[in-house]
Amino acid sequence: RKLGRVSGKREQLQTLDIRTVGINPAARLNRMYRSSENMIKWPIQRACAKRAANLSATAGLPITFMHPCRSILTSPRAIILGRCIAANVSTVLPVGEPGRQHDKLEIRSTARSNKARQLTLQEQILDAPDAATVLDIVDASLEHFGGVNAVTAVYRISRLLTSRTGRLRRKESEHITSDPRFECLIQTLESKSSELDKLGLENRKRAYQKLRVDADLRAGAALSVRLIERAKDIQGDLMDAASVEDVLLLVEKQGEIFNKVNTSTALHRIARIASTAPYATAGANQQSPDAVLRITRDERFHHLLQLATALSKEMSIVSVSNTLWALARLRCDFYEMNALLDDLAGRAAATAHNAQPKHLATVMWALAVLGHEPRSRLLRAVAMRVMDTAGDFRAPDVVNMLWAYARWTRLAPLNSPDGLPGAKDVVKELSCVALANLTDFTPYQCANLAWSLAMLDAELQPRSLASVLDRAASDPDGLDDTALTHTLWAVGVKGTVIDGAGGSFQTLLAEAAKRALDRRVGRTGAAGVLWACGQLRVTPREGEADALLDCLLDDGEEASKGKLVQPQALVHGVWGICHMDGVTLSQKHRDAVFSNVSRLAEVGKMEARYADALRASAMGAGLDPVELEHALTTR
Repeated sequence: RKLGRVSGKREQLQTLDIRTVGINPAARLNRMYRSSENMIKWPIQRACAKRAANLSATAGLPITFMHPCRSILTSPRAIILGRCIAANVSTVLPVGEPGRQHDKLEIRSTARSNKARQLTLQEQILDAPDAATVLDIVDASLEHFGGVNAVTAVYRISRLLTSRTGRLRRKESEHITSDPRFECLIQTLESKSSELDKLGLENRKRAYQKLRVDADLRAGAALSVRLIERAKDIQGDLMDAASVEDVLLLVEKQGEIFNKVNTSTALHRIARIASTAPYATAGANQQSPDAVLRITRDERFHHLLQLATALSKEMSIVSVSNTLWALARLRCDFYEMNALLDDLAGRAAATAHNAQPKHLATVMWALAVLGHEPRSRLLRAVAMRVMDTAGDFRAPDVVNMLWAYARWTRLAPLNSPDGLPGAKDVVKELSCVALANLTDFTPYQCANLAWSLAMLDAELQPRSLASVLDRAASDPDGLDDTALTHTLWAVGVKGTVIDGAGGSFQTLLAEAAKRALDRRVGRTGAAGVLWACGQLRVTPREGEADALLDCLLDDGEEASKGKLVQPQALVHGVWGICHMDGVTLSQKHRDAVFSNVSRLAEVGKMEARYADALRASAMGAGLDPVELEHALTTR
């Protein structure tokens, strides 16, 4: 069968295959007809499918529905998910599917089922011929009502009780409003009023006024509408604020009427202004520590945080994202922050199902920056949303999301049986997106991408890392010192000898050595570069290894503060030198190694595993084993 479909000014024919599946007709029709994607993209097919479903349901037959011949999900998980949603029941997964996948399907099925039920109730309320019918719907399904259903029911009752001349039919109105079911409906509406937008609040106000409900309820409804208007004015003032002090003054004078949007905007604006001149005296996108300290010690700022805590349960995913981004940019670290982060993370989990990739990635990035350990509920919700919207992720979103998961690998490695819920699927999906759209990534983003994939030990296709490396090396001056050394270390972890011999690795290595001469490379970064060279059997050019060793063993700034070399960094540096052809430690560097080993042994930081690694690398790096043993036994 062929259906005509209009596209622009041309009429195209599209072949549809017809399948018959024995499922609940009402459930399938509800999913088929009410899907927002289906409503937008397939109007003609939707109408035909609805007619076919109605005929089949009337006849008591299985529904015959039509699929356009286009690529669809055919994985076992997708098929099971579709069946769960259609039948509104859970099912048994195939052998080998993790139990975690079953939880995902149940959560997704429940969320979509609730949404579909609320949409059904909405249509039933709007189609009700009289107020008594609306109350019957309330009596049968009030526990499934959302905020929109509740305000629609009340508003519909007010309209049905209004005559054509606009006057309320009082006797019928008194009968309806005295009904216990109406009182329960009002209580439900008040408890879910935080879900209403401006239109919903205005409809509640009109309905309350028309039905002459309790005076306190009418006053509260009217106040909510006035506050919405005032909040819009405050929002404009916040966006126009030119300094942190301007924002804090608004908090001081009008903070008592801030809503969730005003609160998140105020925090976001403070962090944004603090990231630019004259506050950002430490460089681009860097805050002056003194300026940030003054901001975070201000009582008005703490009052703003208290508002965020009180309103976090009402925030949308956009407000949650803005709030967390601000806290991460300001590096806030207060005792009361833990409760706020828990509340925001919980709210993000509850609203992740409709989050845009940008906001989802910002939430995860900010939580990772703030050192917050994510809960399983949030991780599962994020994983499901990522699988649905992976194709919409832009380069910054992919980088931020993978970076966050890389930071959390210390909690549970990606490939371990007890790994973070959904992490493996997220990393695999976003890695494919990144590698397919690598030209959209800047060199700096590619550097962060390489580090994240290495930390996650992600599975990569052949030559994938080489493509990322080439992109990062196209502008070495655009990489900061950390990104530069992280990229070289990542190639050592995931790359091959061929990658080490390539021009891109050599370009970045030369840049790292150049910066090391100016002491712009830290100890950990220098050790990572040396280790990568040893791992890839790369022999640096003359002077490059010495420059990196100088940063590792005799870093002027850190040495002046009395900071010791981290034992792992020391081991990595020596191991790297050991595996370079024709390179050994100079006398100056040998003395520095023995000195650092002795000091680490004295303070008890030289663990047995580090000592054994140094002994194994001593001969290859040019260290005297006897003198090394003497340094290791120093107490």
